[in-house]
Amino acid sequence: MKHDCQTRDKLVRIEKLIGQTVDAHGQIDQTTNANWGQHCTAWCSVMSKGGREFWKVQQTNADVSHVWKADWTPELADALPAMRLIHEGNTYEILSVIDIDLNHMEIEIQTKRAV
Repeated sequence: MKHDCQTRDKLVRIEKLIGQTVDAHGQIDQTTNANWGQHCTAWCSVMSKGGREFWKVQQTNADVSHVWKADWTPELADALPAMRLIHEGNTYEILSVIDIDLNHMEIEIQTKRAV
């Protein structure tokens, strides 16, 4: 069976910092999972390094490792690079959130794998 890269078959969770646990420098500790809470969930398709269309993205942002596409929602449109994307227990830093063609139909989320 051929895989359609536009199929929204990956359930992702977008999380935002909500906690108050701080590190030694007084900053909210982003490595503590308890400091993160759910912003929204979405069904996405994903492209990773190696995809033909991915080459265009790489020319724009060399740090991108995965590009996620989802149907536009107000919650996804409000996602910010300060948030993170979780899929199957893997954490990705959000680099940008783009309303494709500014027509409120599709959102593209560019991420890189968190270290």
